[in-house]
Amino acid sequence: MKKIVYWAAALCLGWGFYSCGSSKNVAGAVSLDGEWDIVQVRGEEVALAQASPQPFIGFDMKSGRIYGNSGCNRMMGTFSVDSLKPGILHFGPIASTRMACPDMALERNVLEALQEVASFEPLAGEQPADSIPRIALCDGKGEAVVVIKKKEAVAQGISFPEGEWAIVEVDNAPVKTSEKEPFIGFVREEGRIYGSTGCNSIMGAWEIDEENPSAIDLGKLASTMMMCPDIETERAILEAFSRVKSYKMADGGKALSFLDASGNEIVRMKKR
Repeated sequence: MKKIVYWAAALCLGWGFYSCGSSKNVAGAVSLDGEWDIVQVRGEEVALAQASPQPFIGFDMKSGRIYGNSGCNRMMGTFSVDSLKPGILHFGPIASTRMACPDMALERNVLEALQEVASFEPLAGEQPADSIPRIALCDGKGEAVVVIKKKEAVAQGISFPEGEWAIVEVDNAPVKTSEKEPFIGFVREEGRIYGSTGCNSIMGAWEIDEENPSAIDLGKLASTMMMCPDIETERAILEAFSRVKSYKMADGGKALSFLDASGNEIVRMKKR
């Protein structure tokens, strides 16, 4: 699957460092929630090496956790905002996976800059004509060390199936349930999936195509190997999962379907 492509001309290099506090906008009026592409670090526009992923950061306001990609490895950690002082932002220690990549300099710059962040401020009035929200993450001196831009897929309202989903139908046939309810769960910040076929536990990883946000690849799922009375249901679920190419959500985010390469619905689920 194709990975994230770079948003060309996201920011003008002529801006240099943006100073927090120069905008008339109140930081508390913008929500950090969701995913943001990292488009500028220390005044330099992010330039990607071939096949390198676009660095991004995701904020989960409910849990106070961050996740994302630093330009090579996945990153995860915590953050805090000051409810009494709008715009104050601090990150806790940021952990990451340890793959070696061609451009480690970008990753180092991103991680080091994020640790310096002390505040944030929207860049309204300073932005290109595409109107996609941008935010400056500033250090203690009020200089923007990172500029982030709302991921276009998120800005357009495309949802991601987070949490746990009960499997209710496979290939247009209702799923039988025994002692365990078949389900699949997504841990977005870790790129991990887990669940149950109604017999064995399953686990694995997922990938999405940022050029086609409805596309999803469940990869190869691992499972425990218990023998159960209704092994046919398990086989049907695992076989259907191997054909998944995309997803769609309905009923206000309470229903989820997996589709095959022809766009046919092969798995139907409901929010647990």
